[in-house]
Amino acid sequence: MTEYSNEFKVKAIKMVLKGDSISHVSKILNMPNTASLRRWIFHYENGGISQLLHKNRKYTPIFKQKVIEYKWLHHLSLNQTAAKFSIPNTGTISTWEKLYSSYGFSGLVSKKRGRPSMKKSKSKNKVNKPKKELSYVEQLEQENYQLRMENDLLKKWHALMKQWEKEGRH
Repeated sequence: MTEYSNEFKVKAIKMVLKGDSISHVSKILNMPNTASLRRWIFHYENGGISQLLHKNRKYTPIFKQKVIEYKWLHHLSLNQTAAKFSIPNTGTISTWEKLYSSYGFSGLVSKKRGRPSMKKSKSKNKVNKPKKELSYVEQLEQENYQLRMENDLLKKWHALMKQWEKEGRH
């Protein structure tokens, strides 16, 4: 896929706004098809130059869910949804939909990619201190705390699943 400069996009849109047809402009500018130009025009019509050139590449999982549910609720196309939420690529929304349908909200959470950073160890300058031995009672208290946290988490997850079943989500 060809990456077009912002100046190129603005030039193409101005040509269409002056009265040239989309197919004619795409031929003059040696574009392989009209899809990109149509998408640019749609973004321009819905938010002007700032929306056309908007390049936010990081979205929160809550924002992704909001976009998908808005699209489904209002029966919008990918282009309409992308224009409404200033998302430059419709494929992004399509990917979110597939992940959301398959994995639910957890599918929208970004996973770390790439090689992990090499953090400097703080223990190089310090003498390793032996860890304090916990008494039996302290060990039991720690285990009890951990089990309570897990139990609370499972209760919240179960309530969320019941709510989703009630709303008809999978």
